Amino acid sequence: MKAEGNVFIKFAGDGDVEEKKRIVLEANMNEKIKLSRKIAELVGNLPLFPTDIDRLLAAALRPGEDSTEILRLIEGDPKLSSQLLQLARSYYGTTEKIETIADAVRRIGIQPLVQLIGISYARDAIQQEFAALKYLNEYIDHAEDIYITCSILGEICGLPREQRDMYALAGLVHDVGRLAIMVASNRTSAHVLGTLWDKMVSAVHDEKAKLGTNHCEVGAHICRKWNFSPIIEEGVLRHHTPLVNNDFNFAGAVIFISHFVSASDPSGEIISTLEATKVLARLNLSVSDFEKAKNTYKSRTQSAG
Repeated sequence: MKAEGNVFIKFAGDGDVEEKKRIVLEANMNEKIKLSRKIAELVGNLPLFPTDIDRLLAAALRPGEDSTEILRLIEGDPKLSSQLLQLARSYYGTTEKIETIADAVRRIGIQPLVQLIGISYARDAIQQEFAALKYLNEYIDHAEDIYITCSILGEICGLPREQRDMYALAGLVHDVGRLAIMVASNRTSAHVLGTLWDKMVSAVHDEKAKLGTNHCEVGAHICRKWNFSPIIEEGVLRHHTPLVNNDFNFAGAVIFISHFVSASDPSGEIISTLEATKVLARLNLSVSDFEKAKNTYKSRTQSAG
């Protein structure tokens, strides 16, 4: 379009260009809406847990719920008691002498114990529902890494056992929303892991722009559907954005920094990024604490291997 005085002369084809832009924008918007609906439908169709597990998780969510009532639900079901004891021994090692549910509650805490069995069922559901993903094992391995590093950071922060176990359990399911997005997007042959350390914050904004949601929000919806603790839900929601202006989320921060701990960082370049340094400070951790966490992670994973 060309201006001559106060008169605009419209060249032939200008209208066609604008119309093409409008059509492309509408098509992109329609694709975003369709994909958002597919993601929501997929999450809605995820299987519920067995009634006894769902009832136990729901009871643990009730404000002020007496732990004796939760214990009664567990001990009143021999199969559930047996499953919990096996899980507790598996996750917390042979050094913990766990013979009864009371032992498990005393050493681990009621909330981590209840969430642990929920996450055990979630892992089975994930392996079944997302079996079409070619590299699903990458997700499982990454989740285990973040579980280990969250636990290590919790120890270095001096947190009580029950708190650090809750953050570690949040680490196990932190990326479940990514699986739902990949299946809904028909990207089943792509690698599951795709967020590099230097894109931890921008990744969720990019997803939001393209999809109208992001994998953290989708993951939080899945946690809510499965009656997971608000601590786990918040950790999943905020694991890419633990610090927004002055709004800080501790669980999200532990998972966020865990990614840096488990990444190779020989030059110290990773943790020197501005956002990571700020989050580390809000956890009251120093760079030497970070180095300690890395060394502990390396030692534990090598001995496990």
